[in-house]
Amino acid sequence: MNAQKEAVERVLMVPEWCRTYSASREDALTVYGMDDELIETLLDLGLPRQGRGRHLTFDPLDLENIGLALRLRSASRSAMLLWARSFKDPHRLAKATCTIQLSWSCPAPGHDGDCAFTASPTLRNQVDTATGRTSFEVELANDACIFGDPFPLLVAEAQRLHFHRIIPELAADLGFLHETRLADCRSANTYLASVAIRNGLAARQASGYFVGSPFLVAHVWLEVDFNDRWVAADPFFLMTLGHWGVVDPDGWPPFRSPRNVLWRLRGDQLQENLIMHDGQAVPVTLLARMSH
Repeated sequence: MNAQKEAVERVLMVPEWCRTYSASREDALTVYGMDDELIETLLDLGLPRQGRGRHLTFDPLDLENIGLALRLRSASRSAMLLWARSFKDPHRLAKATCTIQLSWSCPAPGHDGDCAFTASPTLRNQVDTATGRTSFEVELANDACIFGDPFPLLVAEAQRLHFHRIIPELAADLGFLHETRLADCRSANTYLASVAIRNGLAARQASGYFVGSPFLVAHVWLEVDFNDRWVAADPFFLMTLGHWGVVDPDGWPPFRSPRNVLWRLRGDQLQENLIMHDGQAVPVTLLARMSH
């Protein structure tokens, strides 16, 4: 009960205007792994909802966050457990390449004229946009580092945060992070970058994808100046993965650089739009095959 109460309390820290009540009671069971008994317990604890009885609706992010906190059997958790494949022995990997399979389609079928797809500058020489599907190889961040002073300060700050899926508007609001200690990867690393710089540690944000084979997930992390080169650092994410049971915390402690799981596209916190259509971002499907 304590874990359930804590999960609902964190959900209630999110402002009501952030919610979209689009998940049904059936979704709570089939997508998020919540049976009727658990739903009733969560409702008694104050889980936000609309409607009554079998017609209750919930906010999908509320259900996602509670499911993560309680380690419920769900499609999302099953996908996360596959991420363990991407984390090999951190001592023996010298290099990692990844084959990316990228596919997309017209976001507005039936429009006049031919589709005008363009690839981002990063992919322009690797992608034939006329095909709608392509594959290419990328090298992943690989530096093997154990960070020393003053990096433990960032680890201590990261330990004070709790991972929580939030809408982009909240991720951009560090006031929400300071008030609640809830953060996603973007807001956590924006905050940690500011802490690093205030304490004399050269740090910046980077963005791209976490290569959780076979699925890629948009991600933001830190880079710190280590012996005059920029090296990936992600104490918040490594601690979160350890809490979720995805990685062994002893093998992947927060002061270790996360090798061979990050595909870097930008030197900031913004997400790269890989394919555009008449100036608008196109949803893409990304799959990965690792080769070490």
